[in-house]
Amino acid sequence: MLMGLLEWMKRSLRTKLIVFLIIAITVPMLLSIYLTNSRTTEIVTEDALQQASNLVFQGKTNLIHYFDVTNQASLLPYNDTKFGDTLYRILERGKTDYLSEEEIYRTIQSISRSVREIRQVYLHAEMAEKGYLIIQGNLKKAEQSAPHEGVTFPEDRNVSVQAAHKSHEYGIHTNPYYPPEEVITIHRRIIRIPSYKQIGTISIDLKKDVVDSICSQLYDPSKEQLYLLSEDGSIVYGPQGAESGAILNEPWVKTLTEAGGPSGTGRTGSSSTSSWYVYEKLETSYMNWTLVKLIPQSVLTESTRQVTFVNTVILTIFLLAAIAAAVYVSFRITRPMKHLIRYINQVQTGDLDVDIRIQGTDEIGMLAGKFRKMMETINNLILREYRLQLASKSNQLRALQAQIQPHFLYNALQSIGTLALQHQAPKVYTLIAQLAKMMRYSMSTSDQPVTVHDELEHVKAYLALQQQRFGDKVTVQYDIQDKAAAVKVPRMLVQPLVENAFKHGFDPAGGRIHISITARIIGDLLQLTVEDDGPGMTERRLGQVRDALRIARVNEHEQWLDEHIGLVNVMTRMRLYSGPEADIMLEQPGNYEKGAGGLRVILQLPGSKEEQE
Repeated sequence: MLMGLLEWMKRSLRTKLIVFLIIAITVPMLLSIYLTNSRTTEIVTEDALQQASNLVFQGKTNLIHYFDVTNQASLLPYNDTKFGDTLYRILERGKTDYLSEEEIYRTIQSISRSVREIRQVYLHAEMAEKGYLIIQGNLKKAEQSAPHEGVTFPEDRNVSVQAAHKSHEYGIHTNPYYPPEEVITIHRRIIRIPSYKQIGTISIDLKKDVVDSICSQLYDPSKEQLYLLSEDGSIVYGPQGAESGAILNEPWVKTLTEAGGPSGTGRTGSSSTSSWYVYEKLETSYMNWTLVKLIPQSVLTESTRQVTFVNTVILTIFLLAAIAAAVYVSFRITRPMKHLIRYINQVQTGDLDVDIRIQGTDEIGMLAGKFRKMMETINNLILREYRLQLASKSNQLRALQAQIQPHFLYNALQSIGTLALQHQAPKVYTLIAQLAKMMRYSMSTSDQPVTVHDELEHVKAYLALQQQRFGDKVTVQYDIQDKAAAVKVPRMLVQPLVENAFKHGFDPAGGRIHISITARIIGDLLQLTVEDDGPGMTERRLGQVRDALRIARVNEHEQWLDEHIGLVNVMTRMRLYSGPEADIMLEQPGNYEKGAGGLRVILQLPGSKEEQE
């Protein structure tokens, strides 16, 4: 069905025009719709990502400022180190008296009140081997030989920030008891200057409410996600359902932690569920966290859907209208051509008086007018030529009536032969019979093939007449296989070759000629050979004849009007009857320069096995 449709399209100009116009209109329109929608989506996406980047950057700034204030509060033990028993002096000397503990209480109480969101402050005195914890204004203390195990520092830092976790009492289990809650802790080593020996540790637990408040303002929880991740990928803040302190195992987390820049954007997920992420790194001397916001692609393109929908509808309407106009124009243009083709078909059936009615001033109208005038001229010429042909046929009839029919010749020769017998001249009768036999064979109008035996009988009649004419100057030898004699071949193949031997290889004035005729089956091929011992041909002339035969093989439908038309004619009829395997070969057994040339002509035809049997 598809092949039939393609063939119909090849024949129909109207279909070609419609298809071309539809393609010329549809492709640019669809490309315009695609590019417009794509570019609109890209612009809106870029704008939304830029706004998200600005918002995340502002959140990063607020978080860093908040943690910087708390970090500054952890530096209070270093204030006023020159005069009096300050906390730094107490830790440096390891004092444990009443006044020293009063100063410790006053200092850590000041630290706990410096930021409203501080839940508790823990202090470990290295020299005194004591731990102090102040929570909601109450001081709790206990003997501790080392800081609590939850207080850890990286090797290259004196300050570290512990991600969100449940608060605890740092090993100081005295009344009153306070239930734990989620906190973020800043740990700081207190070192002796300039020896850098650790003399204490201070830990400040911050309520997570402020971090939650800052982060919740950076995204829409119903559509987007926001994460605050620590250095190891644990969740400090996450959307609803995300567990604080848990490691977030997402493919993009590794990409973010390995990213070198302080900020950036990226894409994650498959094409159907892809999301964009915008991140900012909170890089300070005491922490390296990442604030990242995930925005689904559907959210970014939500605002563009209505615009692209309206744009698509409008362009589609214009596209359909353009296609309808293209079809109408195609029919409008090709309708006169269809009418003209119908008129031509009527003329082809023999209706030469068809009335061509196509109006118009365009090229098709002009073509119809020219065709109408041409038909009028043809009708006039036909009428005139018809009268001339009638007169010519009458003259030809009278001429044919005066021609001698072939059977008249046969009857005349038969009468002459009878007269020869009556006058006791049997030799004359034999020659006349041979001539009649030749004429009957050569003048036959039948195009049916004959057997090799019949063809050679015709040749024998021809040679009998030549031997009567030239006497013992002409000798003939036959070598015919029985199965070769039954093969059918076209008429008049061998006689032209024998005639060429007399024409080119025999001198009646004093020469002699011996002709050998052979017919054999070799394999599946029939070979007919005619050989004479005449002077033959020069190498140059033999090459020219072979070239003529080679050209005739390639151009077998063309005629070669030279002196070797007999050979070319024979080969052409052989190939028409037997196919391309039929061929003629020329050989010269002797040396022309030494007067011993001769010529051997070999006819080669495919032989049917049925014919051989």
